[in-house]
Amino acid sequence: MNNKAKTLVFTVLYLLLSNTFIYAQHNDKHPEQGSHSSKHHIALFNGATTNFSHNSTSYTIGIDYEYRLSELVGLGLLVEYIAAKPEELLTGVIVFAHPYKGFKFLAAPLVIFSGEHYEIGHEANKETNFAFRVGAGYDFHFGKLSVGPSLNLDLGKTESLNYGISVGVGL
Repeated sequence: MNNKAKTLVFTVLYLLLSNTFIYAQHNDKHPEQGSHSSKHHIALFNGATTNFSHNSTSYTIGIDYEYRLSELVGLGLLVEYIAAKPEELLTGVIVFAHPYKGFKFLAAPLVIFSGEHYEIGHEANKETNFAFRVGAGYDFHFGKLSVGPSLNLDLGKTESLNYGISVGVGL
């Protein structure tokens, strides 16, 4: 990861954590009406990933799970499939922050498994790379159901923007 990417990740994490703690100190009320109060949340993601290094956009589908440690912080798991050439499977452990109503911010180290690709004169290669994701979204809640946009930036060997709609349910 280059210095510009490291600076961006540090800045986003700093703002994410500082705003969350400030909100926590000033708000001792219960969650706003309509906010998600379930300890467990599972969501399906449907969208696209634009890879800036390869100048390509590919269909992306995924699933994530969150366990709420408190009103403000959650931990979870992520799996996404990117239908690119070569195809990719992303997995990661997510830290969520929920500073206000349906807003959510996330940070996650990722492991990226690339499918087979062929280079002239070589056998098929499978790659495993590491990346870091920072993202944001907003969940509109309808009882235990949630729907909302998601936007994520993946930084690693390549840089990509992941965007789409998440549909979830609180358990």
